[in-house]
Amino acid sequence: MIDTFLFIMTVVGIIVFYRKSEEPEPYLLLKIIGLVILGEFRLELDRLVLPLGFLIFLLFARTLKTNTKAKKGAAYFGFLIFCLSLLLPFIETTVYEWPRTVEVQNTNFYKGSMVEEFRHLQNELEGRNFNGRISKFDMTISSAGDFEDLTMHVTDRYGPEDVSYDVTLSEDDKEFIVRRKRFEKEPNGVSNTNTWREATFFLAQVDLLNEQMLNHESANYYTLRSSGEREDYAVENTEKYIIDTAGKHKVENDDLPFEAIVVEICDQDCDVHEHFLFDVLERYHDVTEETVLGVAREDSSDISEWLNAHHGYAIGHETNGEYFLKKDGETIEVTEREYVEALKETPMIDIEKDDHIWQVTVENPYGEAPHTMEFMMNVETREVISLHIR
Repeated sequence: MIDTFLFIMTVVGIIVFYRKSEEPEPYLLLKIIGLVILGEFRLELDRLVLPLGFLIFLLFARTLKTNTKAKKGAAYFGFLIFCLSLLLPFIETTVYEWPRTVEVQNTNFYKGSMVEEFRHLQNELEGRNFNGRISKFDMTISSAGDFEDLTMHVTDRYGPEDVSYDVTLSEDDKEFIVRRKRFEKEPNGVSNTNTWREATFFLAQVDLLNEQMLNHESANYYTLRSSGEREDYAVENTEKYIIDTAGKHKVENDDLPFEAIVVEICDQDCDVHEHFLFDVLERYHDVTEETVLGVAREDSSDISEWLNAHHGYAIGHETNGEYFLKKDGETIEVTEREYVEALKETPMIDIEKDDHIWQVTVENPYGEAPHTMEFMMNVETREVISLHIR
């Protein structure tokens, strides 16, 4: 928008100064255009920007013989455009990065939803939803679930620029304070974040927590910390639990290792120290019909992303005893039986075996299109040979 504005100003300025000429002169319009462009011309030395064109004009301004006012005015106008080209982006960046406050919709973690808070925050800031990725999450709540503190770092790397969002909680715990910052897009920036979870996906896992899962009598506060990344997990010297839509399940050391999103739980003195594991993937050794998807997602991040988008919270949720499934952008209310079947029985798998080469087709009518994934796997090497998603 700034470039368009400056271009329109330049065109208008050229017309104005051309009309202000006092006497006929060959090629006057071209000379006016040249002087405006000369006034705008810059020399960039690292972070230092010099108005080289305007300095050159000042050296030769005395040689002007005809239409002096129009020509000088055109050069000075070009210098004005040069100044605005530096000043306006600075003002625009300062305004964009100025801390914003967004009201917390529900100050009690158990009664509200982190996903809905994040969606509300997005719409208030950008007027749209975006595919932000969590890289840091640190939240403190009281034993009753009231927000006490929050630090969350989100990066949006899918727009024309990378934008980081640092989200903290105000002192009265009623507003989010958001600091945004733009960065030039890094080459291959998105592909380097395969272990990061989409912010809404991560927060949907956190939303699975309820008061019964954090019910230690000695705890007045709980702090939840996570890097937001999927990671290999084989920690034996702490209490650990899998958290999913079915509840909280204790993990024994013999069950390890896993690949999971890990949230560290600690009370005010860290006398309570536990690990909650979300979106757990087992490390599979043998390829069977039951484990083929687990092996495939370990080998292919594309398969893992498709499966993540077609199960659990990505395809449905339960609210106040009502059950909903998602399909191509629409949310449909269903019966409890339909909801359970969708989460437990889909995706549907068809396997064709040819010696050690398996052709696997996976379909799920729920979630977002595409709904069908086909891949070929060498079960001896555990490698995905080809993949088609349609």
